[in-house]
Amino acid sequence: MAGYHLYPSQELQKLRADFPDHLICRLHDHAGRPMFVATLARRCCPCPADLVTATDLAELRRALSPEGRRAQ
Repeated sequence: MAGYHLYPSQELQKLRADFPDHLICRLHDHAGRPMFVATLARRCCPCPADLVTATDLAELRRALSPEGRRAQ
């Protein structure tokens, strides 16, 4: 039986370190595909959204980065 990964990947750990104002985790949709979610831990940065979702960590990094926010 598949369970939760208690130890996040190094890439996910790096993303959490790079964006400390967000709670970032890996979830799975109804079909078992990974979905990455970031939510603000507290409103203290100029991020436009309280919840950001992405299908991979690179997409999530772009969405959370200042350059990615300007492009939206």
